[in-house]
This record gives sequence, C-alpha cells and structure tokens, in this order.
Amino acid sequence: MKSKNNLSEFINANKNTLTFKIWLYFFIFAIALFIILWFMQVIFIQSYYSSMKKSEVHKIAENIEIEYNNSDAYEDYIDNIAYKNAASIFIFDKNSNMIYSSNNSSGQGNVTQMPTRPVTIDTSEFVEKIQSSPTKRVNYTLKIDKFKSELYVYGMFMRDSGNYLVIVSSIDPIDATTTVLQSQLLYITFIALLIASIISVFISRRLSRPIKNINEETKKLARGNYNVTFEKAGYKELDDLVDTLNFTTKELAKTDKIKKELIANVSHDLRTPLTMIKAYSEMIRDLSGDNKEKREEHLKVIIDETDRLTTLVNDMMDISKIESGLLVLNKETVDICELVKNIVERFKMANNLSDFNLVTDIPKEAYVRVDKSKIQQVLYNLISNAINHSSNSKEIKEKIDLSPKKVKISVIDNGIGIKKEDLPHIWSRYYKSTESFKRPDSGSGLGLSIVKNILDIHKADYGVESEYTKGACFWFELDRVNKPKKEIAKIAKSERINNKQDNK
Repeated sequence: MKSKNNLSEFINANKNTLTFKIWLYFFIFAIALFIILWFMQVIFIQSYYSSMKKSEVHKIAENIEIEYNNSDAYEDYIDNIAYKNAASIFIFDKNSNMIYSSNNSSGQGNVTQMPTRPVTIDTSEFVEKIQSSPTKRVNYTLKIDKFKSELYVYGMFMRDSGNYLVIVSSIDPIDATTTVLQSQLLYITFIALLIASIISVFISRRLSRPIKNINEETKKLARGNYNVTFEKAGYKELDDLVDTLNFTTKELAKTDKIKKELIANVSHDLRTPLTMIKAYSEMIRDLSGDNKEKREEHLKVIIDETDRLTTLVNDMMDISKIESGLLVLNKETVDICELVKNIVERFKMANNLSDFNLVTDIPKEAYVRVDKSKIQQVLYNLISNAINHSSNSKEIKEKIDLSPKKVKISVIDNGIGIKKEDLPHIWSRYYKSTESFKRPDSGSGLGLSIVKNILDIHKADYGVESEYTKGACFWFELDRVNKPKKEIAKIAKSERINNKQDNK
C-alpha cells in the first residue's frame, strides 16, 4: 500500500514535467502500435493470406495458358507447377473430356485428390460452368469443415487452344503461424515498451536540460541581474528563444542604465531650480524688505526657475507618453511655411532673444499632413537648441527647401558645432559628451530626444550635419500634400471680392 502511495505521489509531482510527458507519449505510441499489429494479426492475416493465394492461382493459370500454346512439353512444366504449389491441374476439351491431369490429381476424369489430405471433389461440371460464364472464367471456394481448410477452384477458357483449364488449390488455415506470431509480438511489444521508456527518458532529459538552464537564467534576470547569458542548445526552436532572450537581456540592461541615468539627471535638474526657488524665496523674506527692485529681481529668478522646472516636467511627460505608446497623432493639413514663420516671430518677440538674428529662407506656401502641435514642438526644440549652442555669432537660420514630393525644413546655427564621434548620440536622452556638446543649464536635456520620437512617429526622415567649431544644421523631411479645398475656396472668394472692389 505504501509503495502504491509513493508511486501516486511521484506521478502527481511529475505529471506536468517535460520528461514525464515525453515518456508518456512514447509509452502510448508503443501500446497503440501493439494493438494495431495484434488486430491485424488476428483479423486480417488469414484473409490476406487467402487473397494472395487466389491471386497466385490466377497468375499460374495465365502462365500455363502461355506454355500450353507455345510448347509441346507443357506436361512437365505443369507437373512441376502443380508440385511446387500443392495444386491439382486439369485440362478438358469442349465436351468435358479430360486431356491432361497433373501428378497431384487422381488421374480420374471427374475426381481430384489433394496431396496433403484425402479429399476428393467432383470436376464433371467445370466445363459447363466456364462455358456459361460471360467472362469464360469461374472461381469459387469449397469449405472443408473437417480440416478447417478451403479448396479454391479456378477455371478458364484457353482461347488459342479451345480447351478448358481447371486449377484446384488448398488454402490451409494458418492458426499455428498466427499463434507463433502473436507470441513473438507479445515479446516484441514488451521489449519495445522497455526500449521506448529508456529512449524517452534519455531524450526528455536531453531536451529538458537546456530548458531548465534557460529557466534558471530567466529567474536571475527577473531578480535584476542583467549580466546573464543564455546558452544555445542546438535545437532551432530553443536557439531562437535563446536569441530573443539574449536580445531582451541587452535591451533590459540598456533600459536599466537609462533609468538610472534618468533618475540621476532628473534628480539633479529638479534639485537645482528647487534650491534656487527656496533660496530666493528666503531672500525675499529676509533681505528684500521694502526694496522694490531687489524684490522684483528675486521674484524674476523664482519665476524663471519655475518655468525651467515646468519645462523639465512637461518634457519628461512628453517623452514618457511617446515611449509608452500613449501618444496619439491628430493629423491635419498644415501650411508648414506659415507655421515656421509664426514660430520664428514668437522667438523674435521674446525679451531675452533681442540680440539674436533669426533669418528665414521660406517659400510662400507648402502643405503637409501632420500633427500640428507636435511639429510645433519639434520646431521649438530645434530653434531653442540652436540658440542654446550659438557662439558669438548669434545668427539662426530657418530654411525650407521644396521638391515635388518632399518639404525639407532646416535649422542652422553658427555655434560651436558637434564632434564627429558625438553625432550618433545627440538624439539620446541626457546625453553628455565632450565640450562640443554640453547640455546647457537652460534646457531639460530631453529636447532632441523628443524631436526624434515625434519624427519617428510621423515616419519622417531627419538628421544633423555638423563640423566642429563651424555650427550645425538640423533638418527633417515631410511628405507634401495638395492644398486643402477649403483653402482654395477661401482664396477664390477673396479674389472675387478684390475684383469687385477694383471694378467699383
């Protein structure tokens, strides 16, 4: 009873394992194969043997017909065939007179005796049955209950000679053979089950070992260890999984690094304006007193630092929405030329940019289908970036180039430029490099990363061209679209009004 309980516990504990299931599948397959073979041995082997025996008799008859028509020594040939196949063979004329009887027959015209047992059959009506048959062929089986055997009688008309051939062959039961085969099958099945069990255990362990290794490494990965490496197992499916996991591990490591850098940078960027706000608030409380100029100076710093803090928070929210896939584009047809002009005018109106020269080279109009607010953000960030990195030559140029299918917007500065080794990294969040590309205190460090993500969502081409100490050119391309019909209608209406006024 105890061993039975132990077996049950073992099965319950391992029934969901790969090893157990593979063994079970092998075992079920072996049992099913045994049942199929056993069924075929018991049910079909006798009928199959009988069918093959009859087919053999038909073939013998065809060969005898050929030999009888082409050879004078047909008797020796037929006697040999009859002996080898334990059959009685007769040839009759059209009047049922026997022309030939094989050595296995009694030699009497209407009686045959099988060589293996004392059985006789009447052959006197064979010719008449063949003659009355439309095919000139007859066959039937005679049951011999005493011996559990059958006699198969086959007769045919030999057209070339005009005579009739009759073959009588015994179809013996194969019970003894079947019994032997069944006994052998039982042993074979037992051995097959044993071998299947051994092979299944070996294969299942070989297959499950790399899966267990993958599982162990995955647990380490889940605990935050990104230094794990998944080893290939030599199986395509598992190797594909390993490649995916290794790629995922690298990406998670990158993400973790970015997260840590983000936390460090954000902590610094948040701490600085908060410290300034607190310090100047205390100065207002303790030092400004009734001095209006000092109070306004201190308040201006607080307002500027608050704006800086707001910009940082907004940029962080934007980047988070974009990277999480929550950002939805609300596309509309926009005159990109007018949009750039308006943004440049806003920058010119800013008090702190009075010493900057914002130059434009913009056509009259060009239409694109974009999310207007997001493209505005791209332009704001690119112009702000150019301003933050300008040198003594404070000239910023906004340029639009048109082609039949594309609109290319460029923002060009004459600043310090970007070193060649820094160019691939400038779109990254909080990227810090050499002196050629330093994040200014006025920015959030997320501007170019936001530009990249917005343009990626729009499926736009973009890039940067720069030579160190000679400035930089940031550009992006958008697909041109036709002018909206409502704009065409508006222009047409305006022209009609002007014409009427001119006529007056």
